[in-house]
Amino acid sequence: METPHTDLIAMVRCMARKGERPSAILRAVIDQLEPETADRPILVRIFSEAFCFTDGQAYKIFSWFPDGTGSLKDTDLDLLLSEPIRQTRGQWDCRDGVRAV
Repeated sequence: METPHTDLIAMVRCMARKGERPSAILRAVIDQLEPETADRPILVRIFSEAFCFTDGQAYKIFSWFPDGTGSLKDTDLDLLLSEPIRQTRGQWDCRDGVRAV
């Protein structure tokens, strides 16, 4: 099913497959969105959908800001999100027709 962010979700998954850090992926999403639409709820929704998160794993994004003023810095966010992304890879790879390795 197509969503308004289908292309972004595909980009996010592709970047994750290449080993990009979650903070770098978020910056790329922000760069693709109009400034007024790059708010935290949208970023959380895109990550949740892209990585098949169901238990609020992406809520950590609410504490991160790309300019470093949030309570979570890049390294903190990367540590908190990398493992959940890895754990759900079998689900999100299958949705793209990619076989998880």
